[in-house]
Amino acid sequence: MLPALNRCRHCGLNDGKKHLEQNHRYEGDKRLPRWHGWHAARRGLGTNLYRLGVPDKVIQAILRHSNVNVTLGYYIKPQTPDVVAAMGRFEAEIAAHDFGDTNRTLNRTSSAVPESVN
Repeated sequence: MLPALNRCRHCGLNDGKKHLEQNHRYEGDKRLPRWHGWHAARRGLGTNLYRLGVPDKVIQAILRHSNVNVTLGYYIKPQTPDVVAAMGRFEAEIAAHDFGDTNRTLNRTSSAVPESVN
C-alpha cells in the first residue's frame, strides 16, 4: 500500500532509487490519502458497507468476525456529519452558559467547523 500512496507530487514516482534519476527533489503528493494501516482500512470498509445499507451480519461475515458485536462495536464508526452535528449541538449548549476562561483558550468569535473528527 505505501508504495502506491507515497508518490512524488511532480512526477508520480515513489521515493526510491528510480526517483533519484529525476531532475527535482521528491515531494509527497498531499492529494493522496495517508495510510493508517489495515485496521483502519477494515474499519473504513465496515463503516462504508453499513452506510450502504448492508446488514450487520453480512458485514460480520465479510470481515470474518466470530461475533457481530465486535463488528458493531469496533468496525462501524458514526458518520462524520452525525458527529459534527452532535458536537454543534453540544457547542450551542455550552455557549448558552458563561464559563470563565482564565487561559483564554476559547475563541467565541470563531465559526470554524472541523472537517473531520477522528
